[in-house]
Amino acid sequence: MKQYMKLLSLCVFAATLTTSCSDILDKKPLTEISDNDLWADPALVKSFVNSRYNQIGCGANAESCQSSVVDETELAWLRSCEVNNFARLSPTDLGRMNGAWYGWDNRSWSTKWTNISNCNIFFEKIAQVSFADSEEKTRLEGQVRFIRAFEYWDLIQRWGAVPIITNSYTINDRGEIVGQKRATYKECIDFLVKELDQAATELPATWSGDDYGRATSVAALALKSRILLYAASPLMNDDVKTAEVGYTTPDPDRWKKAANAADAALQAALDAGYELYKLKSDPSENYQNIFLDNTSANKETIFARMGTSSAEGENIFTLDQYSGPNGYGGWGGNCPLQELVDDYEVVKDGVASKFDWNNPDEAAHPYDNRDPRFYATILYDGAKWQSRNLETFFNVDASGKEIGGGRDSRYGNDAWNTSPTGYNLKKYMDENYVQNSWNFSARNWIHIRLAEIYLNKAEALYNIGDENGAREALKPIRERAGMPFITASGAELLEAIKHERRIELVFEEHRYFDVRRWKEADKYFGRTMHAITIKKYPDGKTTYTVDKLRSDVGGDRKWDDKMYWLPIMKEEMDKNPNFTQNPDYGK
Repeated sequence: MKQYMKLLSLCVFAATLTTSCSDILDKKPLTEISDNDLWADPALVKSFVNSRYNQIGCGANAESCQSSVVDETELAWLRSCEVNNFARLSPTDLGRMNGAWYGWDNRSWSTKWTNISNCNIFFEKIAQVSFADSEEKTRLEGQVRFIRAFEYWDLIQRWGAVPIITNSYTINDRGEIVGQKRATYKECIDFLVKELDQAATELPATWSGDDYGRATSVAALALKSRILLYAASPLMNDDVKTAEVGYTTPDPDRWKKAANAADAALQAALDAGYELYKLKSDPSENYQNIFLDNTSANKETIFARMGTSSAEGENIFTLDQYSGPNGYGGWGGNCPLQELVDDYEVVKDGVASKFDWNNPDEAAHPYDNRDPRFYATILYDGAKWQSRNLETFFNVDASGKEIGGGRDSRYGNDAWNTSPTGYNLKKYMDENYVQNSWNFSARNWIHIRLAEIYLNKAEALYNIGDENGAREALKPIRERAGMPFITASGAELLEAIKHERRIELVFEEHRYFDVRRWKEADKYFGRTMHAITIKKYPDGKTTYTVDKLRSDVGGDRKWDDKMYWLPIMKEEMDKNPNFTQNPDYGK
């Protein structure tokens, strides 16, 4: 879909080139287009729909990633992440979670509502547009219906229930606007499920050629799977305080609905030819290339925010610069935490086990024999990157006193961009990027991929008592990763499912929502985070010590239960006296 990912004004300009010059003085400015002109021309309507895709956010074009407000990474320069990490969230300061800090990810409250409003305008106007092909009109309706649902879900998963608005407003409708009330969580979920079911009937299962990347029926069913999984989770069902943030009446079938939705989405995906990415012989390479391969050969991608290279003007990836190692000229921004590194399993003799610092052999060689996904995700001391191996170690004298360090430590290039954890990102990163060139290769930000549906199915099946089915659902992911199958049962199986989501979906903006919906944020987000300190002695000895973050704010992150939901911003509450604030944030 790349050739369509251009601004609407460019399409309007191109259309004017086909007209004669005889009446040029009677023409409107080339940068303007009237409402009547737009909704009389199917080509312009398609451009309008393309612009809705452009407003969908992504997680790779900002200094601060969502991973730095959970137990995945630490942002070297804070950039409002400290508001979330130290429980300072308030209606006047949402920190990182109302969009990116210095960068563009189009995730703010206002951006979401603007796109929803434009979707509503589309549905009000589309009936008057004459299409030569009625199926084309239906497909456009399906795309906009999916996008509107996607944008609504982006609001609901952060703030809980919002007003369900399906018509557009003008300045003359102020009274109706300020009279809007938040729907209930149940009403929002029911609305999204109905919309996605309808979108699935209006969309093809796949697109080809220049249309690759558009919303599909599979994407609609996959998003429905995610929504119903969340809706069945503890946060939305256990001790719910208000109807805006969950269900106030029990329903034992919610997990069954989630399991059915995941099964239907998975079957639809497989029937349409989607499959886990396995184009390489090495499992680590397979995992790494899921996020680098932006072509139709990547059959794992179900829905993504499409991007091009910097030269083509629709680039969405800047992580190569913001988060690359400082010794290479990168800015060392979002750096993996030791807590994440320790969660990658060790595999020996076909058996996977939790990494153990009390095991002398593992402590002396902490990066050996790990889950292959570790090597595709984390840059650690000694990892091969570009023309050399990463050097985050410190040189010490015989007494252990620090006297220098590697090229990627604070003794190397651009000390202020040194990783505060001793690790750097590898997942998503382009090894061919020339630092400080800002010439980024074309990549997509994957919002939904096949692996997530397997994981959704495993969790839902577990919760309806089908443990064998849950283990079977995990097998394709573990097999692709080169990992032993999971054989656990009971509570251990649930923990294995949660662990698999942590590892498989790391940095993909799932962790923030997963830990919250499980109601385990105090356990994972309210703990002290750590770094690695590597010392090289004159005699060649190397030691690895889990140490405090090399950060001005420290690693003692805090949690407050009110942060399970974001507060409605004060400016929005002031505009509309009918809005109900989320629990424990006051009026």
